[in-house]
Amino acid sequence: MGAYPTYGNTLMGLAMHKPPSPRAMIEVVDAEAPDRVVPYGQPGRVRLTTLTREFFMPRFLERDEAEREPPCSMYPWDGVRNVRPFARLRAKVVEGVY
Repeated sequence: MGAYPTYGNTLMGLAMHKPPSPRAMIEVVDAEAPDRVVPYGQPGRVRLTTLTREFFMPRFLERDEAEREPPCSMYPWDGVRNVRPFARLRAKVVEGVY
């Protein structure tokens, strides 16, 4: 299996799973202007909106940054690549399972 531009976390579910919409939507946004989605191939901060029967979290800025990737045939929604801790939080982020 090749690499696919997907994203996942404990709020939205695991990457490479069934379609996240409408329960989760990821966007890669400008870290300085989080209302602006960056162009494909450009880096930015991951923003997540989650909606389930029990929980709604709109436009949450994740602690990750990545490059925005266009949809592909297997996953026809925006994805990300090169996911890493958000640079400005790097010294403060504890990585691991929680």
